[in-house]
Amino acid sequence: MNLAVSARLAARVRRDFAPDASAAVLARLETLDLYLAEKQSPERIQAAVVLLAQGDLAKFEHAAGRAERDWRDVLVWSGLGNNWHPVLDAELGPV
Repeated sequence: MNLAVSARLAARVRRDFAPDASAAVLARLETLDLYLAEKQSPERIQAAVVLLAQGDLAKFEHAAGRAERDWRDVLVWSGLGNNWHPVLDAELGPV
């Protein structure tokens, strides 16, 4: 699956991760294999992974793997489970 990364999420990745890691993080976000998530916002799930990582590559890989097993977990753990639009806008900036 190829998921586009929004401009605001890409900017957050570049802020959170070292310059030499940002490209790999963005590439991994684009290729997340999100089972049964077709009706979900890809940006929301990708952002959940990034927020959980807190700029740490090991945490990022853990969160990405967890999202591929059950993306609902990362949404809840990151605070993007319910009433997520304002949280996402606060974390990434307006659309």
